[in-house]
Amino acid sequence: MSSMIAPFGGRVMHALAKALFVFLPLGLAFTTSHAQTEPPAGVDPDLWEVDLDNIVVTAQYAPTDSRSAIHQVKTVTAKEIRQQGYNNLSEVLTQQLNIRVSTDPILGNGLSIQGISGQNVQILIDGVPVIGRVGGNVDLSQINLQNVERIEIVEGAMSAQYGSNASGGVVNIITKKSQLKTLRFETEHQYEDIGIRRHNYTGGINIKDRLYASATVSTYNAQFAETDSMRIFEAQELASGGQIRTRKVPWNPKEQLGMEGMLRYRFNDSMEINYQYRDFDETLTLYGERRRPRFRPYAIDNEFLTRRRDHRLALEGYLGSRFYLKSTTAFNDYDRINRVSRLDFEADTTSILEAEGDTATFTAFLHRTVLSSINNSFLNWQLGVEWLGETGSGDRIVDSTHNPINEVALSNYALWAGIQVEPFEKMRIMANLRYGYNTKYDHPLIPSLHMDWRPYRDWQFKFSYAQGFRAPTLKELHFRFIDINHYIIGNPNLRPEVSHNLSLWGQYEGRYVEDQVFTAEAKLFYNNIRERIVLTEFETARYNYQNISDFQTHGLNLQLSYRWANEFFVRSGFAYTRLYNFWSEEASVKKFIGLPEMQSELQITLPGVNTQFSVNHRLIGRQIRFFESSDGEVEEGFIGAYQLVNVTTTHNFWKGRIQLGLGIKNLFDTETVPLLGQSGGAHSGGGDNLLLGWGRTYFARLRVSLP
Repeated sequence: MSSMIAPFGGRVMHALAKALFVFLPLGLAFTTSHAQTEPPAGVDPDLWEVDLDNIVVTAQYAPTDSRSAIHQVKTVTAKEIRQQGYNNLSEVLTQQLNIRVSTDPILGNGLSIQGISGQNVQILIDGVPVIGRVGGNVDLSQINLQNVERIEIVEGAMSAQYGSNASGGVVNIITKKSQLKTLRFETEHQYEDIGIRRHNYTGGINIKDRLYASATVSTYNAQFAETDSMRIFEAQELASGGQIRTRKVPWNPKEQLGMEGMLRYRFNDSMEINYQYRDFDETLTLYGERRRPRFRPYAIDNEFLTRRRDHRLALEGYLGSRFYLKSTTAFNDYDRINRVSRLDFEADTTSILEAEGDTATFTAFLHRTVLSSINNSFLNWQLGVEWLGETGSGDRIVDSTHNPINEVALSNYALWAGIQVEPFEKMRIMANLRYGYNTKYDHPLIPSLHMDWRPYRDWQFKFSYAQGFRAPTLKELHFRFIDINHYIIGNPNLRPEVSHNLSLWGQYEGRYVEDQVFTAEAKLFYNNIRERIVLTEFETARYNYQNISDFQTHGLNLQLSYRWANEFFVRSGFAYTRLYNFWSEEASVKKFIGLPEMQSELQITLPGVNTQFSVNHRLIGRQIRFFESSDGEVEEGFIGAYQLVNVTTTHNFWKGRIQLGLGIKNLFDTETVPLLGQSGGAHSGGGDNLLLGWGRTYFARLRVSLP
């Protein structure tokens, strides 16, 4: 009987989802179409005109000046992204303090925040989760930045407001949704000597600041060497005396095509509705070794094709002077296709090996509506409702309890409420409580508490406690990824994670002379995750997902900065994170592993010649690591220290309509770092090295904006 009810319930919910998608935003738009056209009463008019670079929306009741946000929100602006020549989200986050980016030539680039990685970090685009994780991570190199206004980063558990996968932090990409001029056309081209070519084309029209439409097309091509060179494998001697074979060129050629469009209509100055569509295709080619070179040589090649189709409909704005509404409905479709082919060199023919390839398809439907009260002097509140449903299918999806065996589904339903009080003039306290229902796991109540206190004009403190909850994902439960380089399988017996995050942040901001600002920041943080889900090696070179009983990270961040108007800026930060060592439960070794790092930045602007110069430096210190040796003993090794330095200069012509950028990425030509001990597996460069990047590159960028 239950097997009959479940499909029926799914169809009913699907019908309700369609109704919400079509009627809820339209109905709300009708009720607000006569809202006032001036800034709502009680809203500071100056705030409406503040530079958008200072406005943040992530985890806020309404768009808020970043200095007034109750959370500490880091921002990376579009100007910084262009000036540094960043191609994708991976390159942006590589230069951020307290964030680590991992590299895999096939699976792509993942990240960790405060030592917490994978599924615990939620990647959002305008508040909508990005789906399609491989090996636990969203491939950051697939998230292009051609139409981005800014990137907002919040560290620590955000599950009370953003659900299951936000127990370690949130990275929210905010796209452009407006322009000042009636017509705009922008084209950008970037060339890197390593073989990278990127081209972006954007057009927009703004009709009386009511109707706005834009479209963007972007291409990215990376060809790191000739095809024949990518088929060469070389023998490499290990420090242990053994030998392995690795690729001469570890990087695989990649082609990306992205298209996106947006249509926004403003009913008045307070309320708008917008629809966005994104279409992304990537082809990554893995060239096989030339086999049987003297007798009818051939090679087996793999193509990994990624397809993303994303829809988003949002209604957002002020309801009079007392309330702020944001309602978002989204549908995401993700396909990853592995196409295997045989190339016969003498006949120069290619044949597709149908039995060797496979396709995995994932979809997600999200509806999220949040209503917040604002501008009350003592008490404000927030109410939210969310439904996130996910499905997966394909040959690599295996669920023996489901019929058909290669299709799975999982849904999360949630309600949450928050209150924000101002007990004193310079103190605000926010509390949130989330109640959820997961179709597979029990969902606990998730609380959070945040405080912002400004005792003096130059001093500010933020305190945060948040609980996190993360249910295992469809891939962790049922996905299988097995090829020549990887053996990763899911585990249907996983248990959900429950986490706790504490942080204390303080800042001193002194203004001694007009237009000169000195800032000093310090932060302490602590994370504890019970039943953490990790990818572990259950046999040699074979991995699956397992729960470990306890995982902790804690650390300290220090940062100093000085700004002189818009002409000079320097910042330097230090972070030290201690990561829990799960080997300590089985051997008398250190319980925590320390990771030091530094990040520095220098920006100089020469206004008379319209030129900007910048240097970014990132130092990752030597890190102790533990591994199991061939005789079963736990041994100590290390990952070597390394530095990443980028140097760029940007010059503006014709009143800023033409911008030329030149730069060097990875100045010290760091490709790998020493790895003492057991091989790093999928992420290693082979043997005794950990793969980081493709070394020093020189780039040139040209941007033209009309009119």
